[in-house]
Amino acid sequence: MLKKIRVNLGRRSYGIFLKEKILNNFISLLRSATHSKRFVILSSEPIFKIYGEMVKETLGKSGLKFHVILIPDGEKHKNSKTLLFILGKLAQFNIQRDGCLLALGGGVVGDLGGLAASLYMRGIDYLQVPTTLLAQVDASIGGKTAVDFHGIKNLIGAFYQPKMVLIDPLVLKTLSDRQFKTGLAEVIKYGVIGDERLFEKIENNLPAILKKDPEILKSIIFSSCRIKSKIVSMDEKESGKRAWLNYGHTLGHALEAHFKYKTLTHGEAVAYGMWFSSKLSFRLGFCSASVMDRQRILLKKVGLFPRLPRFDPGAVLRKMFLDKKARNGQILFILTRKIGLVTIQKNIPRQIILSALNQLQAEASES
Repeated sequence: MLKKIRVNLGRRSYGIFLKEKILNNFISLLRSATHSKRFVILSSEPIFKIYGEMVKETLGKSGLKFHVILIPDGEKHKNSKTLLFILGKLAQFNIQRDGCLLALGGGVVGDLGGLAASLYMRGIDYLQVPTTLLAQVDASIGGKTAVDFHGIKNLIGAFYQPKMVLIDPLVLKTLSDRQFKTGLAEVIKYGVIGDERLFEKIENNLPAILKKDPEILKSIIFSSCRIKSKIVSMDEKESGKRAWLNYGHTLGHALEAHFKYKTLTHGEAVAYGMWFSSKLSFRLGFCSASVMDRQRILLKKVGLFPRLPRFDPGAVLRKMFLDKKARNGQILFILTRKIGLVTIQKNIPRQIILSALNQLQAEASES
């Protein structure tokens, strides 16, 4: 059964469509989302080997013309060099303003594809076809597009909304356990920031989720997408409540950058960030110890706390000040009040942050 969620942004509204095997039959949805007749499939080499023929066949049997651009896999390729390569290929294929880019892959492909679409001829249509759990519940929705620059994650980017998001939960069966769990960190985040029932569903169904049971996966993906679409519809460009989506990301992004994107997956870094934010929340009196412990216990059960190498808390703190969410020399933190409710907080004394970082490092090295 096809499930649909709408991101309400006036004339730029679009649908998120969730269904098993949707990649085999999406032409009617495609034609309702864009008038384009020439398409460019952007994908990474490993993903295209698995799903490329399926998408090519679906487009081809409908008489739609398409080209293919393949890029290397991995966060280290989410940079200006790869972006320029994509733009060069679009020009080489003589894509016009009525062209459409179809981003088939994880968050790196989606971010690069969206940014390239926003820049090429000042904007062409693009579609998100996410193939990782992380991309399905987060990166493909909301129009954040970016590349990493000068060692800073997502420093250059734009808000540019897709015309449609297509999600097939069955593609997650090809994910490694580690990559699946990195996406699950974001699902847990949605429970913390906006839906205690979702958090409880993960707590109560974790074995089935880790086995990638299709029914429970559809349920948690749908709930996550619904929360994100609601927040984006209220605050597209992160002037207020959209900042809630950054729960755990302030430290998470700093840890990723500090370890040069080699030690932790995004989800693992965000998991440590959520643990850290819950510690700050408890220290500052925003939440009870049980709220902090529930998050730590669930994240640990999932397996999102690999041994954390020792780091310089001062260096990590400096990375946090470079975060795009910092304002007027202050770091913005999203803190927990209870499961399902968070708050935005700034002006937290530097010494409290450093003390919490030291405590995190000591406990993480023992885990």
